[in-house]
Parts: sequence; structure tokens; C-alpha cells
Amino acid sequence: MFKQIRNKILLLNMAMVSSVVIIAFIVVLATTYTRTQSDNRAKLLRGGMEQLIVSGGGAFRSRIQHAQPAQDGSVISSFATRISPDTGLSFSLLVDAASNVLEINSMMDLQTETYNQAAQTAMAAHNTGSITLEGRRWQFSASPITLLIKDANDPAVAVRAIPGEFSYIRFLDVTDSYRMLQSLALILLGLSVAVLAIFFFISRFFANRAVRPMEEAWEKQNRFAADASHELKTPLTVINANCSVLYANRDETVEKQIKWVDNIARAADRMTGLVGSLLSLADMENAMTTPGCRPFDLSAEVAEATSEMDAAALGKNIAIRRSIEPGVEIENDRERVRKVLSILLDNAVKYANENGEVSVSLKREKRRAICSVRNNGVGIPQEELPHLFDRFYRGDPARSSKNSGYGLGLAIAQAITKQLGTNISVDSVPGEYTEFRIVFEKTSPHG
Repeated sequence: MFKQIRNKILLLNMAMVSSVVIIAFIVVLATTYTRTQSDNRAKLLRGGMEQLIVSGGGAFRSRIQHAQPAQDGSVISSFATRISPDTGLSFSLLVDAASNVLEINSMMDLQTETYNQAAQTAMAAHNTGSITLEGRRWQFSASPITLLIKDANDPAVAVRAIPGEFSYIRFLDVTDSYRMLQSLALILLGLSVAVLAIFFFISRFFANRAVRPMEEAWEKQNRFAADASHELKTPLTVINANCSVLYANRDETVEKQIKWVDNIARAADRMTGLVGSLLSLADMENAMTTPGCRPFDLSAEVAEATSEMDAAALGKNIAIRRSIEPGVEIENDRERVRKVLSILLDNAVKYANENGEVSVSLKREKRRAICSVRNNGVGIPQEELPHLFDRFYRGDPARSSKNSGYGLGLAIAQAITKQLGTNISVDSVPGEYTEFRIVFEKTSPHG
């Protein structure tokens, strides 16, 4: 189930990031392509020709190879174009209506067949397009030229104009531009793959982190249900067994069967205590429950809570050592702080060695108050410390079986400290000691 959730999170993240990356790179490539095409068109249009001027009379002096003198003796003026070096490799052709090349103006030395092929392709393509010549790519722009015939005696006077007689074709080498676009496309493709691969591993890492709390919560819930069922099973079994005995001896008086009634009462009390602890834990873990913070004397609370354990310590011949700095005041929930102190002190006495000791200390460090409860006992192995605050956790069964309880006390204590904004920690050395520390931040300045 959690693997499917993780995969869905990963798939959603990859879909969103892939869309953003692909769209961004398409926009970059499309923008670059559009700008490149615009620059090439601007270069093609630079130095164009709109009219071919023909003057009447005179000798035929044109350099146009395929033209014939007009009947009126007019001649065509020489073909003049402007090829700027900053446009790159280019050439231009003057062709007639039959796609015959009449004039060539080129920066390169190409064969005549090559120019004829270029002219025929351009005229067949109508106006604009691209062509490959001798391994290079050329973009062209063809435009018709108006044949303007002028009076031979008065060049300022136009006799007539004949449109479509000739066409002017400009060719521009765009090989490098297309290579640049191809390189850019390959670079963007490589970057896309790299970015998506990196993000895949990052997404998987965070997807695992996102799912892990749910997995842990699910495991804790299952463990809680199993442990609670186990804890409730024993008193229920006792109640059922003793009820069966009572039913079997229903004719006996209550006094004669008081032992079975006492067993039922003790089992019911145990269930009541367990249910009460569970309700208390649920209340402490409820985020809607806010502590009532007020200033109070923490030193007095620690001293009073310690005094309440004197009788229990005396029964096990345990000495309680006190090192409580007076006048330490904090602003917090007094009742809940007292509850945590009672849980820690009760555990310290319960798991201390016979004829051992329990040490309670309270001291102020700058704006913090540190309270520690320590006992000398069997201790807790290091591998068990991370689970010590789990519900129903008791550690070594042999050690736990000697003491009654539900394994909920430390879970309740941790839930309370989280609500109070304090920190509880544990340190232990097997065979030597176990020490719990609570750190209260921001003690009262006058405390």
C-alpha cells in the first residue's frame, strides 16, 4: 500500500517537473529558432531590387548573356547589387521568366550548373524556401522585378513599365544557423534528461521520507492494537474464568466465593487503569488540547513530587538523594509538569535495585531549567533506548515482569512534554544507571 502511495507521489512529481522542463526548453528552442529565422530573413531582404531599368537607343552594352536587344534599340542597364560582408556567405541571381540565369553576383566561385539548379529550385518554390547545394544549406528569397523602359533621349521620362519580366533571387548560407539550432536542441535534450534523472532521485528520496511517517504510524497503530488486545486479554480471561466458577457454584454464599469476586474486581480495576491510561495518552496527543501556562515554582513541585515517593522507596529500602536548586520558576502548565515528574519518579523507584538509590536534581542554566531523575539499576541497552517511549514498550520481559504496569507511562510523559514545548531524553548504561532529563526553556527572569 505504501509502495503504491510512494509511486503515485513520485509519478506526480515527475509529471509536473517534466512538463515544466519540456515546456521551458521548447520555449527556448522555439524562441531561438524564430529569432534566427528573423535574422536570416532580414539579411535576405537587405540590398533587394525592385526595378530593372532599360534605356532606349544606343549600343547593346549589357552583360546579360541571354538577353536580346529590344526592337526599339533599348538596352538593359548593368546588374548592380549590394552584398555586405556582415551578412555571411551569399549570392544573388537575376533570372528571366523561363528560369534562365542572366546575371550572377556571388561571393564564391561555384559552378554554373550549381547556379542554374539554384535558380530553377527557387523559381519552382515560389518566393521563399531553402535548398542544399554542395553540402551546405541555403535560404533564398525570390521577388519579381518590374522592367522599366525609359526614353533614350530623356532618361527622366519613363516610356512604359512591364512587370514580371525578370526575377531577383537572393541566397544566404544558413548552414551554421541550422547547425547551431541542432546543437542547441541536442544540448537541451541532454539537459532535460539530466535534470529529470537528478529530480527522479531527489523525488524518490523525498517520497520515501514523506511515506516513512505513514509507515511508522501504521506500524505503531498495528502494534498498539496488538498490545492493547494482549493487555485486555488477560483481565478478560480472569473475569471469564472467575465468572464460570461463580456460575458453577451458584448455590454457595457470597462469603464462600469472595475470592472469585475479588479476582474479578482486580481484573476490572486493571482494565479500568489501562483504559484510563489510554484515554489520558489520547488526550495528551490531541493537538487541540492546549496547555494552560502560568508561572509557578518548579523547585517546590519537584520537591513535593519527590516526597510523595518516599513511602514507595522506603518499602524497597531505596534512598532518595535530592539536589534541588531553590527558587527556580518557569511559565508552563503546572498540572502536566507534575504528571511527568510523577511518572519519571515512579519508574525510577520501580526499576531501581533493592537497597539502591534514586537521585533527583534541579538546576538553572542561563534561561533553562534542567531536571534529572536517575536510579542505579539494571539499566537499558542502547538498542532499546529509541523505543523506550513507545506505547506498551517494556524492554526486557524478565525485568518488566517483576513490576506491574501497562508500558504507557513514558509514552504519556513524552506526549506531555511535546505539548509543553519541552524536551525529554534518556541515557543509560546497562548494569549501572538510567537517567531521564527534562529541559524547560525560558525560566522566569525573577526566578
